[in-house]
Amino acid sequence: MLVAAKNLLERYQSVRMQTEALCSGLSPEDCNLQAMPETSPVKWHLAHTTWFFETFVLQASQPNYLSAQPLYGVLFNSYYNGVGEQYPRSQRGLLSRPSLDEVQAYRRQVDVEIIALLDAVDHPEQSLIAERVELGLHHEAQHQELLLTDLKYCLFQNPLFPVYGANDAVGGHSQSVPLEFIDQSGGTVTIGAPGNDFAYDNELPRHEVIVQPFSIANRLVTNNEFLGFMDAGGYQNPEYWLADGWKEVTSGQ
Repeated sequence: MLVAAKNLLERYQSVRMQTEALCSGLSPEDCNLQAMPETSPVKWHLAHTTWFFETFVLQASQPNYLSAQPLYGVLFNSYYNGVGEQYPRSQRGLLSRPSLDEVQAYRRQVDVEIIALLDAVDHPEQSLIAERVELGLHHEAQHQELLLTDLKYCLFQNPLFPVYGANDAVGGHSQSVPLEFIDQSGGTVTIGAPGNDFAYDNELPRHEVIVQPFSIANRLVTNNEFLGFMDAGGYQNPEYWLADGWKEVTSGQ
């Protein structure tokens, strides 16, 4: 149990630090961008993932716990109707307050309390705490991907074409291996989460499915190949689209 608790504590610190690292070098203005109603500002992602731990771990395991900022429960609740109202998603970019510094302080405060809770291996609800922290870590990893997607979309709207991080700067072309398709025989395969490790409910139950023979590329499509698809009229040819996709492609025409 002590080893498992230590590993969970290390993973908690690692995931939280990774989120912070993704925001390294961003300005407060970068972190408050919301280019469309379906995306969220970086600052909101930072606060929401912290609110998750505060709400579902700290408040759930400590009956007398009081949040230092009760209104954060409204501002940073996404769609958890069972725990209260939510600030409209489409207006998250209007939240100049709390500031980025205040959100980062909120993260640090909650981190201190979560770490102390994980250190309390004799806590009567330690199993529930560990289970919810595990869920929260996977939840935050999902938001790391969302954070980058939303931010890069916003930066792309800027005619100055700012880049995210030094690795995004334009500096020549990389070489890809030749594109080949590898035949797969198909057959009966087992899919779904294989063991007792963490899994989302849509990864269960583990079961068998029949897969028809198919071919798959030996690598991902490159930006240049996708540009070639666009230049060749791929967005004007219904042959390459299923009905829902084609409807979306042509909805603005």
